[in-house]
Amino acid sequence: MAEKSNCPHLEPEKDKRISEGGATEPETTWNDIIDKANTQFNGSVLNPSTSGRSHTKRDEVWEARRRFNNLRRREKAKVSHKARVEAARVAQEALEASMSAEQWAEWREAQEAERVQRIAAEAAQAERLAAALATGGPGAGPDSALRIVIDCSFSPESPPKELRSLCKQIENSSAINKRYPRPACLTLTSWGEPLASAAAPCGAAGWRLVKLEEGPAEAFGPTAVVVLSPDAAEPLLDLDSERCVYVIGGIVDRTHRKGLTLKYAEARQVECRRLPIAEHAEQLGLGKGTRKCT
Repeated sequence: MAEKSNCPHLEPEKDKRISEGGATEPETTWNDIIDKANTQFNGSVLNPSTSGRSHTKRDEVWEARRRFNNLRRREKAKVSHKARVEAARVAQEALEASMSAEQWAEWREAQEAERVQRIAAEAAQAERLAAALATGGPGAGPDSALRIVIDCSFSPESPPKELRSLCKQIENSSAINKRYPRPACLTLTSWGEPLASAAAPCGAAGWRLVKLEEGPAEAFGPTAVVVLSPDAAEPLLDLDSERCVYVIGGIVDRTHRKGLTLKYAEARQVECRRLPIAEHAEQLGLGKGTRKCT
């Protein structure tokens, strides 16, 4: 009988394989994962209480908890992937059994043609992204892609938890832009510590974007910079990819810090615009006059 998990929100699961001899072989259970994580993280995983602990110890406990949750997600993903692969194999075998040799050959040929088309489409998209990143940097010409900048100068004041969230948002932005039919030149400015160290475990080396140590005004010139802020008076109604770069503050948006990006723009004497949400609120399915998406 499986021992009950010490984590009430985890159900002990045991995925079994059928070996060649027909006997079941138990794979890693959640209890094994928990024990491994608890040993690795010095007992903090199963004892997340922060009562009576210093701030440093509390941070260590929650960091251990976060790493454990990541480990749990990875293990669940492995199990799910194995299940999908096995289901696909069984389905393909059943399909082959239901077809004649001729039909099976035709089906395989069609699948190969689809695979070749998919690879060609992915290669074409990679070329479009590479062209956007190559032509959208400082000194770009009239054929440049839309230039979107995430300025990271706000990050030195952010706690580690917010830095991790910012890294995740940048990672998601890069992934979306990578798949978009008309990719923009996505650029990080004011790139440096402590964000660079926080981003390394998130795969920052593989992000398909441009990283610059300079700020937006220094890299592109102050006349080209348009800061996007929800507190700006004027809406952004037209895009000028040849002249302008559109700057987003590298700020975690769980809570709204009023006026932060507007003051940022005023201090650097650059243009500041808000997204035209109020002007298109009804089309977006929002209340009339709404200025922000929440």
